[in-house]
Amino acid sequence: MTAADGDHGPVSEITEQHDVAVIGTGFSGLGVAIELKRSGIEDFVVLERADAVGGTWRDNVYPGCAVDVPSVLYSYSYFPGDWSRLFATQLELRAYTESVVEAFELRSHVRLNSEVVGGEFDETTHRWAVRLADGRVISARAVVMGYFSLHVPFVPDSPGRDVFSGIQMHSGSWDLGFDPKGKRIAVVGSGASAVQIVPALAREGAHVVSFQRSPAWVLPRGDRAIPGPVRTLLRKFPPARLALRGMVFSLLESVHLAEFHPRLLPVFEQICLRALRKQVPDPRTREALRPDYRFGCKRPMVSDEYYAAFARDDVDLVTEKIVELTPAGVRTADGVVHEVDAIVWATGYHVQDSIPRFPDFRTPAFSLRDSYERNGFAAYRGIAFAGLPNLFCVTGPNTALPHTSQFQAIEPTTRLVARTIAHMRDRAVTRYAPTEAAQRRFVAHCRRVLADRVWTIGGCTSYFVSATGDNTLTWPGGTRSVRRDRRHIRPEDWERRSAG
Repeated sequence: MTAADGDHGPVSEITEQHDVAVIGTGFSGLGVAIELKRSGIEDFVVLERADAVGGTWRDNVYPGCAVDVPSVLYSYSYFPGDWSRLFATQLELRAYTESVVEAFELRSHVRLNSEVVGGEFDETTHRWAVRLADGRVISARAVVMGYFSLHVPFVPDSPGRDVFSGIQMHSGSWDLGFDPKGKRIAVVGSGASAVQIVPALAREGAHVVSFQRSPAWVLPRGDRAIPGPVRTLLRKFPPARLALRGMVFSLLESVHLAEFHPRLLPVFEQICLRALRKQVPDPRTREALRPDYRFGCKRPMVSDEYYAAFARDDVDLVTEKIVELTPAGVRTADGVVHEVDAIVWATGYHVQDSIPRFPDFRTPAFSLRDSYERNGFAAYRGIAFAGLPNLFCVTGPNTALPHTSQFQAIEPTTRLVARTIAHMRDRAVTRYAPTEAAQRRFVAHCRRVLADRVWTIGGCTSYFVSATGDNTLTWPGGTRSVRRDRRHIRPEDWERRSAG
């Protein structure tokens, strides 16, 4: 398909004009807004489809929802959070998002209830016309997508989904009016959200039936409350906070070393297996929960409660494949119908096939979806796309850091994106796009570096790796290499023009 084949009609009358339109009020979008202000760019708008800011930590409200990296590393380095626990809860994280908006005076730039449905680039004026669901059109010189890989919920197309008589919900769209007490609830999946949901539902009085396609490596979390005097010390004595961040940073970087050097993986595998042996007394259940692939091949989980949940009488583990849903519940390949009152799809998000589900941004000759069809899930340095000028993203292809806080990539990347837009302004460049050659070099580098790492050779099927066997999600190095890369705009990699 070419851009000309799309079904978009003519652009409506412009509603607002700005230098930059940022999409999304999660930590990526807000980080871009902060860096734009720091670069002296005040004429920008932040478009949010919901009625409140917050991104991930607004949308995910399932029981037990919390961050899965230590809180001290899960914030902007220049605006630390005052966390009550080692692993902050969803409520604290959402409150932190609101505090960012207030502290950096972003409220006047935010437009709530402003869902972006697409955009067209004018090759004469070199401006984007960003179309919103309600018919408004925002004109902007540059557009930054503050969303990407974990944005579109995935629910398996199981036969019978339309005949099940109970409640169904994805973990990312939890019904806050749902009372789990006394109900028999199926949780489908064994990833990050399932690891939190299963024990939380059991604590709330539900009988949980956990449907596991493949088991997860689960590291002990060691979560606990942070005493008041310690919080005061971290808040009022920055060297103490920096020392703690440094310690946690180094600990998590050791996981990265194991991902890139498989001889170190047994260290982490034994930590997980020790927790499994300690918390699950039944040998058959332990064996079913033991992964048959290497640690790190899928994103490792952290929990103090997940393994222990399967020692409870009110938590069942089912490893048979789901073949269909019935009015009463879930039928598995062994013919058993597991009767349940509700089904929670803790099945993650579209990743490798997410771009076709995004709003499409297009020039007269090319589009974001064309880029996907031609190149797959790929971008220049994970921040821009050849053929699509003045369009940027923060957590694009090959930007994930599975071993640590994604803030470690978000912060330097938002700075790079803002500096690139400021670079355009300072040089009166109105059309800026990475060259196809530069994008091919970056993608080839990622493929080469990641070809023999644990995500590819670890014996699992994960969202990191595409159907062609390429790791299109992970950054090809550690956290320090992200920081080094993001220091440089590299103008030689870009095609530039000026309108007029």
